[in-house]
This record gives sequence, structure tokens and C-alpha cells, in this order.
Amino acid sequence: MSKFIVVVVAIMIALIGSANAYTVYKKVNKDGSVQYSDKPFPGAIKVKLPPVNTQDPIIKQPDFEPPTNQAQDKKVNASIDIITPNNGDSVRDNAGNLTIMVQKQLPDKKTYLTQLLINDRPYSKPFKGTVLKVKNMDRGIIKIKVQLQNSSGNVLATSSETVVYMHRASVIRVN
Repeated sequence: MSKFIVVVVAIMIALIGSANAYTVYKKVNKDGSVQYSDKPFPGAIKVKLPPVNTQDPIIKQPDFEPPTNQAQDKKVNASIDIITPNNGDSVRDNAGNLTIMVQKQLPDKKTYLTQLLINDRPYSKPFKGTVLKVKNMDRGIIKIKVQLQNSSGNVLATSSETVVYMHRASVIRVN
């Protein structure tokens, strides 16, 4: 019985403590600045906050569909792959230069563009070729993807991600 009373008292203390956790004290100073505290202080007004989180914890992303032309709505059997560098390669270049070669499998003779993505961000404007020289990359991990786009900018195919490790010399000077 005494254990039951101890548990009930502990729960009551926890509930009282959690009720106080939602109390905030606020003071507006003469210069317009505002001070907040969870403990009362001279000139502060008690502000009661709601006991629950009023914001939905799940942030819903709006539905997004990439723009398509009715003429381009047909399935295009195309693919794009990164030929060099290989996944996991270490690139040792003190200038931070990297050559990327891609291979395109195109369904027809139309002009398709290649968009290079470095660390999931477009690196340059889409280009027509299959070789791109990237200059002055920082040391560290570089994640590379390429996308095949039609003339309207719609993505037809995306390569798998290739990760390379850029090594550049650093100079440590002791003064």
C-alpha cells in the first residue's frame, strides 16, 4: 500500500511540475525589448502557454508533378550513365580539376541536354556534349549525378550517384 501511495504522489508531483513547465513570464522594457523567463522576476507578467503543441509535427509537402508537354507525354526510352570517374575513386589534383564523361542512350536523333548535379545541385547550365571538365572543386566527398533533359527541360533519365573523393594539397604554415 505504501508503494502505491509513493507512486501516486510521484505522478501528482510530475503533473504539477509539467503544468508549471508551460508558464512563461514576460516583461516589455521601456526601450521596447522583450524579456522572457520561466521564473518570475520584477515587472514580469505571467503568460500561460497551451499545454499541447499546436503545430502539426508532420510537415506535408505539396504534391508536385514536373511540367510536361502533351507531345512529350509518351514514354521515352532513354538512359544516361557516368562512365568516368568510377564510384569510390580518389582524385588527386591540387587544382581541384575533375573530368566527367557520360554515356547517353537516346531513342531518336533529337537533341537532348545533359545536366550535371554536384552534391544534388546543378553545377552548370545543361550542355549537349558527353564530356565536362569541372574546375577548382573543394577537397572532400563529391557526389555526382547527371540528368538527361529534353529541349523543354523535362528530365527523361537520371544516372545513379557516383561518389568520388577529391584530394588537394594543403599548406600548413607555422608563424
